[in-house]
Amino acid sequence: MKNLIAISILTLIGFNAFANDNAKKFTELLINEDIAVFRTNGESIIGEKIPIVSVSDLSKEFSNDLTKYDKTYDQQLVNIITEASEVKTDLNGNPYIVANGDNQSELVSIELKNKDDAVNIKKGSKLDLICLGTKNNVKFPVLKDCVATDSYFQKFLETTMNNISQLKDGDVPKDFFEAIYLSFNEFDIKNPNQLDEKKFEDNPDDMSEIIETVTDNIKEEDKQFTMPNP
Repeated sequence: MKNLIAISILTLIGFNAFANDNAKKFTELLINEDIAVFRTNGESIIGEKIPIVSVSDLSKEFSNDLTKYDKTYDQQLVNIITEASEVKTDLNGNPYIVANGDNQSELVSIELKNKDDAVNIKKGSKLDLICLGTKNNVKFPVLKDCVATDSYFQKFLETTMNNISQLKDGDVPKDFFEAIYLSFNEFDIKNPNQLDEKKFEDNPDDMSEIIETVTDNIKEEDKQFTMPNP
């Protein structure tokens, strides 16, 4: 975890990120960087909570051991990148998308959270979605409450930063990202004017001190977190 955060922070150097609330801006950039790493299949903090899956993978796991599949994916967030094979309508008139894998026998049913979004999806449309897995699927895997990955992370970032903005001195972090912010804030208070990109370039030891503050000062229970449902 420490190395991952260190790499992310180093990637952020070069951004003019410290105009006002240093800790908040640095935290936002760190989250944005982690999202970018996730989107390129890199080793990310968020990736620990949202596996990237394919239609073929889901279909094979579903066929091999349904009980294990249910335990693995029920209410589990997943990121699926695929192509729409068909857009159909269920008995209640709700649209859903069928996506095939390497062959026609491999398929996943994808149900959008906002049903109206199906209007813009045609056969062959590229899909990059965050969804919830389900259990008790009868014939093939079903993913529900799917939203565009861009929209999911935009909402996640806005909500996270809004919650961080509400924090006050002495508050206890409610999740890992708030803990990171509070640790950055603590460092900024104890070391005025140190969260500065020029100083980082001239004094690499400052980087090590920040990493130590962010990782070692965060309680183990605060390092646990969940990503929100779509």
